[in-house]
Amino acid sequence: MLFEDYAKENLIHSPVRTQYLQIKQQQPDAILFFRMGDFYEMFDDDAEIVARELEIALTRRDFGRGEKSPMAGVPHHAADGYIARLVSKGYRVAICEQTSDPALSKGLVEREVVRVVTPGTIIDPAMLAAKRNNFLAAVVLGRDAVGMAYIDITTGEFAVTQFSTPEPELALQQEIARVGPAEVLVEAHYSRPGSRKRRWLAAVMNEKQVTKLGSNGNANAEIPDVDEDEDDVAPLVKLLNGLTGHVTPHDSRYFAEDDARHRLLQQFEVSSLEGFGCAHLPLAIRAAGAVLSYVQETQKGLLQHLTAMETYHINNFMTLDPYTRRNLELFETGRSGSSRGSLLWVLDRTRTPMGGRLLRRWINQPLLDIPILQQRQETITELLNDTLLQARLAESLKRIGDVERLINRVRQRIANPRDLVALASSLQSAAEIRSTLTEEVEQEKPSLWRVMQRLSDNDDIIKLIEQAIVDEPPLSINEGGIIRSGFSAELDQLKDASQNGKQWIANLEQRERKRTGISTLKVGYNRATGYFIEITNSNISRVPTEYKRRQTLTNSERYITPDLKEYETLVLNAQDRINKMENEFFVQLRSDIAIHAAERILDTAHALAEIDVFLSLAEVAARYNYCRPELNDGDTVHIVAGRHPVVEQTQSDTPFIPNDTNLSNQEAQISIITGPNMAGKSTYLRQVALIALMAQIGSYVPAESAIIGLVDRIFTRIGAQDDLATGQSTFMVEMVETANILHHATPRSLIILDEIGRGTSTYDGLAIARSVVEYLHNNKRCGARTLFATHYHELVEVAKLLPRIRCLNVAVTEENGQVIFLRKIVPGGADRSYGIHVAQLAGIPRPVIHRAQEILEELERTGDAKTRRKTMRDMTMPAAWQMTLFASEPHPLVEELKNLAIDELTPIEAISKLYELQQKAKRDA
Repeated sequence: MLFEDYAKENLIHSPVRTQYLQIKQQQPDAILFFRMGDFYEMFDDDAEIVARELEIALTRRDFGRGEKSPMAGVPHHAADGYIARLVSKGYRVAICEQTSDPALSKGLVEREVVRVVTPGTIIDPAMLAAKRNNFLAAVVLGRDAVGMAYIDITTGEFAVTQFSTPEPELALQQEIARVGPAEVLVEAHYSRPGSRKRRWLAAVMNEKQVTKLGSNGNANAEIPDVDEDEDDVAPLVKLLNGLTGHVTPHDSRYFAEDDARHRLLQQFEVSSLEGFGCAHLPLAIRAAGAVLSYVQETQKGLLQHLTAMETYHINNFMTLDPYTRRNLELFETGRSGSSRGSLLWVLDRTRTPMGGRLLRRWINQPLLDIPILQQRQETITELLNDTLLQARLAESLKRIGDVERLINRVRQRIANPRDLVALASSLQSAAEIRSTLTEEVEQEKPSLWRVMQRLSDNDDIIKLIEQAIVDEPPLSINEGGIIRSGFSAELDQLKDASQNGKQWIANLEQRERKRTGISTLKVGYNRATGYFIEITNSNISRVPTEYKRRQTLTNSERYITPDLKEYETLVLNAQDRINKMENEFFVQLRSDIAIHAAERILDTAHALAEIDVFLSLAEVAARYNYCRPELNDGDTVHIVAGRHPVVEQTQSDTPFIPNDTNLSNQEAQISIITGPNMAGKSTYLRQVALIALMAQIGSYVPAESAIIGLVDRIFTRIGAQDDLATGQSTFMVEMVETANILHHATPRSLIILDEIGRGTSTYDGLAIARSVVEYLHNNKRCGARTLFATHYHELVEVAKLLPRIRCLNVAVTEENGQVIFLRKIVPGGADRSYGIHVAQLAGIPRPVIHRAQEILEELERTGDAKTRRKTMRDMTMPAAWQMTLFASEPHPLVEELKNLAIDELTPIEAISKLYELQQKAKRDA
């Protein structure tokens, strides 16, 4: 039976059951981890979900008074792992702790939900990826603008943006792909009940998410309602269908501009948001306010450390759509989903978690600011020229922990003693780095000097922690043994008294055995009765008269003596006071650091992250022989002996064949690359895109030399796959991605196209491929630098007609009937695909290979291949058409072609019109 049903009935519950139901009613959409002694226990529907999702035993608990309910439990010391698994599946978990001491509570133990764990609000280090941010985002979608805010509560990063765009859904999806939030908040209206709410949720989420939203698996549970207005719902539906991660509807009142603005002003204790740069960005303010409200709701008291907010603009970064991020395999491979084989895998030699997160951020948002990029290059150059300095920095960085998250745990007042010891150790290593860089002359390494200036002097904090905290403290502040001797004279006196008392009690057992002659006499302790002397029933007659009976057991009696009672009082009182004093000292120390040193320690953390990233990029550049690219505002991409940074490393046993690239809007805007499968066309395409991207994060690049005219966007159309979720075929997916490129590319963009048109029939595909090439060449609004790999060898003919197209091919040679791929890009077009040879290498059965060769020979003998090439030539010669087909009089097709307003057609309309004309021509023929 559900807790709502219990609440409606007039049952008399047991006290603990009543307490559980009251707390559960406050958290209806979360799984409640209810602390009972050494376990967290879940009941009712929560228990069934936990048992199913975590594959643990489902039992029943008897609450008394005839009440039984399903129950599942996990040990409190192992709860983090179970919580992490539930959160990764999209559940919210409410942690309900015992807030009073069971030993001191005369009645029911007090309990309270101390936090709610959701995908975007995880704070436990064991549940977080060290080198990856865990962002919580909120989005607001306007008719022609987008507002977005995101926060990492473990690092204190809080950023907002607002941007106008004619396609807000697409722009927002691209920004979400860049940030990669673990959880996204969207506005949900809680107005009135109605059947539309489930239809709406089902439209924007899968059924599993809908179920989780409503009371953890109860199909009939209340689900937050939404506004009936179609205009409000439709944009949200479009948005959610394109988002990744977990989507959480959040009450619309927290998205209201007035509420959000007031919340931000209150958080930062200011009277205006002008200083944050977002005062006149209403959608950004709404998103930021929603984020703050959600964190306040789920993480009580953890926002006090948040003192800054950054407003950024997306036009400062290179745009990378989700397709491009996937195709270039920036962070994980498409086949295995592993980081091995990605660009990050090659570049990441960072030693600290902060450095790892910063490098990921740089790769995620390549810059368009040449001075900043040149400064990054200069810093890497300074490190490359001093290998001794590299070694010294690397040694110090290895000993540094996650200073950024550690100091934020201090600011949130949740840091434990071990956190402070780790912080002091890390700051000590940072001081060594500061000393190392200070020894360098400012004139010799000015870029490194600028970074070093942000490494604060934290010697006072290091000394304070070392004086206060023992070298190996316990994890909890309630266990005692935290404060080092000599920190407090009063505390040392108490510890001495307690230690003397404990020693007296420890020696009591031997003394009393000798005095009484009872060899089985024992001295023991428990929390209920305190210290005692235990004597078995067989020795009761030998008990001294001064012993006072304290407790009777089945086989023995427990006694107390005046002296034991006195020392017991001394020890227990002293221990209580010791624990209380140590707790107070630690809390005060943590608070002092948070108030007086947090900002400068955070600055140190950010500077350490930058040094770590620069050192990582320098090491990679030195190890793999990268060069420093020249960056400018021109339209040239000129690469000498470029290499694919990942393939070069994954196939290290085979020498990588470098290749040149020459693209420019004025002379060689489009390169059409032909050649057989497996020859290296796709590798070549990707390496050019990756080199451009690496240059625009400030890195050295894998080439002998490179000149990169800044790229505002990289577009890729690579690979063929169905989108079964939306019912789109391979060809439809290909066309949608191609249309996106043609609509949004600019003369400063870089386009990578691999096999356009292969998802349909040969002639349709060939027509589409040529139409796309012509559009990219002739449309001045687009005019992007383009690499176009194709198996349609007939496209080579286009280069004879359009001046800014160059033909390249991957060199191949044959020896004794075997194909040898030379991997070298050379001028000119290929005349064969060698597809049968590739099929043979792939292990296709020999009878199939032999039959394919027979068919190919027959086609070549009948001239079919020559016919296709002639057809492509004829497509460019209207006069020839008129002579052969329409010589006698004007033909309707010719007239229709003459009257076409080609410049006004969209790419898709042009393709459709071309197809229509082709069908008419076939019918006439």
